[in-house]
Amino acid sequence: MQAKNLERERYKTEIRKEEKRELEKQEAKRKEIARRRVEKQALVMSLKEQFEQDFLNADNLYQAQCTEHISFQEYQAEKFSYVQSWVKANLNTSPDLEQAAAIGAVEGHIQVVARAGSGKTSTLVNRALFLQKHCGVAPNEILLLAFNRKAAEEIRERLTLQLQSSIPHVMTFHALAYALVHPEKSILFNEPDGQQNKAKALQTVIDEYRRNQDVYEKIRVLMMANFREDWERIAWGGYDKSPEEMLRYRRSLPREGLDGNYYKSFGEKVIANFLLEHNITYKYERNFWWNEINYRPDFTILTGENQGIVIEYFGLEGDPDYDIMSEQKREYWQNHPNWHFVELSPTSLRFEGVEDFCALLKRCLESYGMKCDRLTEDEIWTKIRLRAIDRFTKVVEGFIQRCRKLSLTSEKLASLVDNHKCASDVEQRFLELAQKFYQSYLQQLKTTGEDDFDGLMQKAAVVIASGQTVFRRKSGTGDLKCLRYILIDEYQDFSELFHHLIEAIRQQNPQAQFFCVGDDWQAINGFAGSDLRFYQNFAQFFQASQKLNIATNYRSATSIVDIGNTLMQGLGTPARAHKTMLGTVEIADIGQFNPTPKEQEDHPGDNITPTILRLVNKIIKDGKNVVLLSRKNSLPWDVNYGKGTSRNSSLDRFLKLVHSYLPEESRNAVSISTSHKYKGLQNDVVIILDAVPRCYPLIHPDLMFSRVFGDSIEQVVDEERRLFYVALTRAVEHLFILTETKNLSPFLEELKSRKRINLLDWLDYPPFVGSIQRITVKVGNQAGKGGNGTYAIKHLLNAEGYSWRTIEWSAWCCTYPAQDFSIQQYFDNAQWISHAYGIEVRFYDDLENMLAKYLVDQGQYIAVI
Repeated sequence: MQAKNLERERYKTEIRKEEKRELEKQEAKRKEIARRRVEKQALVMSLKEQFEQDFLNADNLYQAQCTEHISFQEYQAEKFSYVQSWVKANLNTSPDLEQAAAIGAVEGHIQVVARAGSGKTSTLVNRALFLQKHCGVAPNEILLLAFNRKAAEEIRERLTLQLQSSIPHVMTFHALAYALVHPEKSILFNEPDGQQNKAKALQTVIDEYRRNQDVYEKIRVLMMANFREDWERIAWGGYDKSPEEMLRYRRSLPREGLDGNYYKSFGEKVIANFLLEHNITYKYERNFWWNEINYRPDFTILTGENQGIVIEYFGLEGDPDYDIMSEQKREYWQNHPNWHFVELSPTSLRFEGVEDFCALLKRCLESYGMKCDRLTEDEIWTKIRLRAIDRFTKVVEGFIQRCRKLSLTSEKLASLVDNHKCASDVEQRFLELAQKFYQSYLQQLKTTGEDDFDGLMQKAAVVIASGQTVFRRKSGTGDLKCLRYILIDEYQDFSELFHHLIEAIRQQNPQAQFFCVGDDWQAINGFAGSDLRFYQNFAQFFQASQKLNIATNYRSATSIVDIGNTLMQGLGTPARAHKTMLGTVEIADIGQFNPTPKEQEDHPGDNITPTILRLVNKIIKDGKNVVLLSRKNSLPWDVNYGKGTSRNSSLDRFLKLVHSYLPEESRNAVSISTSHKYKGLQNDVVIILDAVPRCYPLIHPDLMFSRVFGDSIEQVVDEERRLFYVALTRAVEHLFILTETKNLSPFLEELKSRKRINLLDWLDYPPFVGSIQRITVKVGNQAGKGGNGTYAIKHLLNAEGYSWRTIEWSAWCCTYPAQDFSIQQYFDNAQWISHAYGIEVRFYDDLENMLAKYLVDQGQYIAVI
């Protein structure tokens, strides 16, 4: 018993000792946690003091003393919070965490991926201000480089606002090159809206060659063959896309005829060339009003007033919906005896060849009395000579400029051509001529002592490599060897020339740290020599480096940010919308637009002008500004300027037409631009004018002449996608995408397959009128009285100028000037009144508002409304 008691006591004692040890352990742990907390707090305070006193060495302090107590994520949070507080207190702006991370990243080379509307320029400027004002970096140790003068001036203005006169070096790449080289003679360049010195120099070289009869003959043969070549077949040669993707972009391929127009298929191009070669005048896609839609057959040959021959090339035969529409077209022309209908298909072209296809077309036309005598080659050349020479000149100019941007010597170009496999005889002939022109251009520069900006950039790299790093400008002198930080704007536009210049700087100044901001989704200057590989492979060119993102869009409403992300899905970090406002994205289908009788009268054969007037009228009434964006400097629609319709009219001309209908005080609310020129800008409302094939994407025929540089359809389509993204993301609140039924841009088709986009209802946008100009009278049948009423008097109505319309209410319609119009006088003068039975007459203003309604029976009329 006693042993048991002793055992029990020993057990209790052990328990008490264990409890004591556990308490001591917990106390030690608590003290350790408290000690570490105190140490961590002390280290955080040290870091904050470091941020305040010596920010540039904060990373070193963290690595040396803090990693045991403070995680890297905690350190970054403290660092970014400090930067946010400093910028807000000293620069009166509030950066988000991603912007703060970019501003505070002061060690190593930095690439910043900045999505549209994310505050790219402000982040770049704020980083320079932070380095100078807080980190103590001298202004002559910082260089900010931009790609154009406007961007450089904006950066300089923002810096001056904060720093007054003591600002860092700010300039364009070309200005830096000029400050290093100081050329004795003027530089050849083309001002956007001014002198075209470089173009004139290139033209001089080309004109000199053209005077040589042998060369001129080679140009003639080349251009004639170029306009007849089946580029569609060549373009798909070796193309590695799937059949579905090929079909998607097929309609965007270049099919340029001898007349300089672009056609939807090679078959249409063959038909157009045949008509020109046989001196037959025609209209391409002339408007016909059919079943409340604007029907545009492929080719119309007028042989008299409202009569002629219509040619349709049914290029998509086999598609069920297309075949149904084709049959409806056949029936339409069968019911119009004044018109002869010729239909052709790709089957005969594919299996019989161009020659037999043209012979078939000739037989069809001659059967309808059309004379088909072929012009001689010299006569054809005379018809197209001026345009062909102008076109050739532009192609050669572009080719020479590409060579210059790649820093090619004559020998390097010759080697490039020798190793290139040409896709056609046309391409081979062109490259042979282009080499001669390039060699002559280089020789002219050497003889005159002049240079272009590309040559200036090359010389600047050589000067730096020789050890001459001092640059002198009116604004001050600097030395590339003294620079600690170099900040580059729009880095996605980097090219071989800029890369050589930067590499030369780094050879002389290996310690310089680069901060490069750009957006690969907005890389749209490949035509000017930009190469996205420098952006995509940043880590290879700049070691060691890190990539940061600033992805919050502060510009656009949620739906606009979302549609941009949808277009670029899978191609990088998506943007995030800062605004909670949903905004509006709508497809405006011009194929579903039904113009009123007045709109048809005011804009015959022209649907684009009344649609735009409807949209801008409502936008202006809502107090918003709007920009009309176009892929090209011309429109793909027929526009009536008062002397018949015109296609491919300039944007400025179209804007003047739109302005002419608007009150003077409202005109500044409506602007127009190409998508390229509007990059970096924004507006309340954006109307994309041309979401159709051959605009997005625009695959230019000249692509065939730049294949030697590695250009491909894939690259063009990718860049065109990015340009469409730029257009979409210019809108702040409302985005209209104008397109046409069954003629959608492949990019728009893709967007519609990925997400639902609202289709605009044209009834929500009433016709535009400044004041009531006209009264439209509609004569129809009374409800429940059948259709005999109007049938009995149709000849009388027709004689008075009425036309039959089936929009909303089937009736005979006629429009009268509103001034001095009187309903009483109208009935007094109407010849059909005494013959009418069961008739209803409605009177409408310009906005299709019903002003009055009358019932008419045997000469008596009674007002209902």
